[in-house]
Amino acid sequence: TDTAGKVGDSDKDAEEKKMEKLLQRREKRQEALTASQYAMAIKMNMSQNQKPIDLNLHSIITGLEHTGTTITGRLVMNAPCLVGATETGFLLADSPQDIGDVYPWYSWNIDDGKDTDKKKMMYLLSPGAYEKMKAARNFSEMYYILRENSHLFNNLNDKYDDGRECEKPTRVVDKTPRYVRPQYLEHILIKTPGVPVVILKKPFEELRIDLPRQAYDEVFANVDKMMKKYPGRIKMLYYDKFTENPEKVMGEVFEFLGLTWKDEYLKMTGLKKKFSVYPEAAKQIDEWEFVPGGHSPEGATKFH
Repeated sequence: TDTAGKVGDSDKDAEEKKMEKLLQRREKRQEALTASQYAMAIKMNMSQNQKPIDLNLHSIITGLEHTGTTITGRLVMNAPCLVGATETGFLLADSPQDIGDVYPWYSWNIDDGKDTDKKKMMYLLSPGAYEKMKAARNFSEMYYILRENSHLFNNLNDKYDDGRECEKPTRVVDKTPRYVRPQYLEHILIKTPGVPVVILKKPFEELRIDLPRQAYDEVFANVDKMMKKYPGRIKMLYYDKFTENPEKVMGEVFEFLGLTWKDEYLKMTGLKKKFSVYPEAAKQIDEWEFVPGGHSPEGATKFH
């Protein structure tokens, strides 16, 4: 029995070592890929004296859960030519080929034929569209395929009477809270050269998630590190300042993103126009309007 136990332990140790080597090879392959991508982005900056521009992915909105990422993402999506799902999540994958492993975001955004009227703020991608996205050579190409296949970029109304801007949204706003976590943030910055990132921060005492103080501090220590390592890529949005003066703060965010802010966006006017083709979704957007001065005793702003 002892001999059998030792053999079993030996097999287990060998399997663990094999897995460890596999993970090490995977990390080296990913680091080499992302380093190459970032080097190319730096070269573009040096040769053109400007930021590389991703024509498919416009911006990334992230931050810890329940810290204002949803309202911020929706406000940004009021701008002409921009839209995105309630959450995207695909950049959590090592490569486009791996997006099928990113749960629950993969299942959230698939069109399974159930309750589609209630999912108009998701991408509603067919299984065939997902297969095309997995075949993409990089994430920018993956977002292009997403745009070609999602109703958010083919059915919405972004046309104005004077013919300005876009008839339909053309670029993605990727709002995903999980991206801010230290194990993901730098990889995401490297995968998306030149794409601006807005990160929400709420005081620890006001968090609505179960997160130890040490973990909170680690998240934002890493954010500070990334801001120094990738200058100009990240804009911090402090939630308490946002609730005190949303027009000023969002004006600064829009300027960082290369957009023009309008105070009317607090009423979701741009987003309502885009989703006017979906009456039920348009009604839901009515509930997202910002209520000026709607502060609780704790300082939290109410949205109706």
